[in-house]
Amino acid sequence: MCEVAETGSQQELEQRLALVGPKDTLHGFFFNGALKVVRGLGDAVVLGHCIQAAGGDRFSAFFHYPVGSLTRLLYAAAWALSEAHGGFDAAMRYLGSQVVPDYLESSAGRVLVKLAGGGPKQLLHSLPSVYRTSVQHGECAVRWTGSNAGVLQLAGNILPSAYVEGATRGVFDSLRMPNVKVSGKQVSLSHSEMEISW
Repeated sequence: MCEVAETGSQQELEQRLALVGPKDTLHGFFFNGALKVVRGLGDAVVLGHCIQAAGGDRFSAFFHYPVGSLTRLLYAAAWALSEAHGGFDAAMRYLGSQVVPDYLESSAGRVLVKLAGGGPKQLLHSLPSVYRTSVQHGECAVRWTGSNAGVLQLAGNILPSAYVEGATRGVFDSLRMPNVKVSGKQVSLSHSEMEISW
């Protein structure tokens, strides 16, 4: 049994990367959102580290790229943002929220905007199918816990729960559903859950 690494540590990153397969990919807009944040820092050295971690500086929004490359980029960016955002997890949540604008401009995002007209329940119900259009890594499902509450479960997905929480909260906020509560929990390095209620 391997030792549990400290959140946000190099060891934790390496443990996550060890769980990724060669077919695990996701769309380029995830990379673009993180790199946009890093470019906004105006620090060429930090940007260079993040570009090196990502394996490039140009990503086509709808092409697929390795999950491992995004994970390296997210860790490098979160390390750089941690002090300004109040810690590693807070920086990850911020990075997650910043992928939402580009996503909502995509064809899948436009479908999500239409579904949002049905309110939080319809939107949460739709998230697993939306997930499958953008991410070829792990599984996403909803477990309902009440008429106004459910748990979004990501199994076999190594992205940090704080990042997923930021992205999930960002979707609801961007679609003008500010009273929705989202709370992420890291069950294991490859399983996270978002408790969502309204």
